[in-house]
Amino acid sequence: MLVRWSLRVPAYVAFCVAPGLLAAQTAATPRLARAAVPPAVQAFQHHKKLVASYDSVADSTHLSVVTHKGKYFLTMQRPRLTWTVVYAGRSPGSTAPAQVQLEFRTQEPQAAADSRLLILYGAGQRLEIESAGGFSDPGVQTWSYYMRFPVSCAALVEALGSDQIQLAVGGISERFKPDQVEALRDLLSRVGGWPAGCFEAGGA
Repeated sequence: MLVRWSLRVPAYVAFCVAPGLLAAQTAATPRLARAAVPPAVQAFQHHKKLVASYDSVADSTHLSVVTHKGKYFLTMQRPRLTWTVVYAGRSPGSTAPAQVQLEFRTQEPQAAADSRLLILYGAGQRLEIESAGGFSDPGVQTWSYYMRFPVSCAALVEALGSDQIQLAVGGISERFKPDQVEALRDLLSRVGGWPAGCFEAGGA
């Protein structure tokens, strides 16, 4: 027990020192029920699963896709990236959502040095976004840390027009494979947030 505690403390401290980072609290769990995924508008080539959940209290639907599953085993530590759009009712309306929420999850001992999202794409273009909040979860065996970022749909569309995209939060970075780019394009297209006809053949 003494050895295990000595390993846990530095990781937790490293995570907490970042400016404006997450409070040690558990996430509020909304009451969501599985819903129908909006039909595909264009043909995108990917193997990611889009999931829709309906919130009966707010009368809204959350449509999500996990582009990066995350890996946490011994020295292999990779974040999980979950992208979600929310629209009123059970079907997307005529107006596309203004933003996509990115949930960035890490697991101890991986820790972000700050709470700023950086997306690099194209010929040196960049998008920076501050975290809108987050939470920590002690879990069964180890702590998990979550940060949430509101990403403008218009800005994300511009970034997804590039074949080269890299995302980073507090020094933890991930590159996007064509399959992952296509999944995000598909997500946006189903809620009217992707320009009609763009990359219709599915090439990233």
